[in-house]
Amino acid sequence: MLPAMRRARIIELLRKDGMASLKDLTDALDVSLSTLRRDVDYLCESGHLERTHGGAVLNVNRHGSFEPARDIATALESSAKRAIGQRAANLIKPGQTVIFDSGTTTAAAALCVRERGIAFTAFTNDLAIATLLSASPAIQVFVSGGSVRPGSTTLLGSGALHSILRLHADIAFIGTHAMTATDLSDTSIDLAEIKRAFLMAADLVVLLADSSKIFSRAFCSFGRTSQIGLLVTDTRVSPEAEADLRGRGLALDIVPEVPE
Repeated sequence: MLPAMRRARIIELLRKDGMASLKDLTDALDVSLSTLRRDVDYLCESGHLERTHGGAVLNVNRHGSFEPARDIATALESSAKRAIGQRAANLIKPGQTVIFDSGTTTAAAALCVRERGIAFTAFTNDLAIATLLSASPAIQVFVSGGSVRPGSTTLLGSGALHSILRLHADIAFIGTHAMTATDLSDTSIDLAEIKRAFLMAADLVVLLADSSKIFSRAFCSFGRTSQIGLLVTDTRVSPEAEADLRGRGLALDIVPEVPE
């Protein structure tokens, strides 16, 4: 197992159980104690975890303004993201114009729709998604302006915002760092500005969010759940959260995870 996959799995286990001993983690990952310690040390140094006596817990104080490195983010909840991406890809009809927000779940949707081989026009503020989609001769790809966010493939800034404000697409696939029953939020003001513009740029706004994002809150609000036409998420969303969201009029598409 690659280091990023191991580290993502550690985060997933701690999200589920709250805390774990090093022995529990070594048993769950089937790795040596020395390897596990290196992974936990890395995750603590990078702000994901806090060490406890003989174990680790999530650093909940950093959740609202902190994002994992892209390789870890890609591996986090990977089976859920594949399922969400496949369902999102199936919403696209030939000839449509489609916005792809930056992120690993929207990237999963881009990969799945590329595999469908249909012709459509795509717009994105993510260089990795643009590269992925441009591998298909059937897809016409447009990329926003702006500057590259350090450590990522996301385009931000006034150049990106200006190009987005001129758009009117059929579908926009949007990601989020966190959401409550009423609000969508992310980790920075710059990201929030871009996402706020995307919410106004399409006839149908589809939020792609695995269940770990639901009913949490991040640093900067960018929209309301009432602006979302459809939420695609996985089956681990709690019954209480599902009932609350549906009760507020949000349409949900809950999809089973795709195994590795």
